[in-house]
Amino acid sequence: MKNLPYILAVVILMITGCQPKTLNEKLAIALIIEKNHYPTIVDHDVFCNDPAHAYTIFKSGLIEKGLVKVLESKKLGDTASFVSFTAAAKPYLLPTPKADKIYKIQRVKVADEEFGAIAAIRIMSSGNKAVVAYNTILKKNVFAAAVKNGLRDTLNYEVYFIRNDDVWQIMDKKSEIEFLSF
Repeated sequence: MKNLPYILAVVILMITGCQPKTLNEKLAIALIIEKNHYPTIVDHDVFCNDPAHAYTIFKSGLIEKGLVKVLESKKLGDTASFVSFTAAAKPYLLPTPKADKIYKIQRVKVADEEFGAIAAIRIMSSGNKAVVAYNTILKKNVFAAAVKNGLRDTLNYEVYFIRNDDVWQIMDKKSEIEFLSF
């Protein structure tokens, strides 16, 4: 009877030590932010030579704010773009690759995407796999009006986690079937 407390202590330690470590919300947030580098910049390509893009920008109210200039008409052979940016738009302009500059495409910052919250954590029965649903918040700026179909305020994502050697990692998912069979 004197050994009973020691035996119970050893059995309890064995049972708790053998259980898989679960993925908690704090760890999931840290891994997601590390992997996706939040906050990130959301950009939009403005086709300066396209009359349809010029019309969208004309309707967006950016001219009244003094950020862009839009040509209403252009003569044949005129090389000027329909859309040109003023000095006030400089903080929103992003570096554009040379291949895009040839076609007069300008990248513009329209929002900052920040991590929002974890919506759900589903741990698979094996205890080594988990699916985490989370959302991000878009903090729009004035150039968000230039996006033709608009931007949503929040975006929802699903991330697949796998535990290898007692370390949780985000899996680069190719398909849900591949995740389940891994």
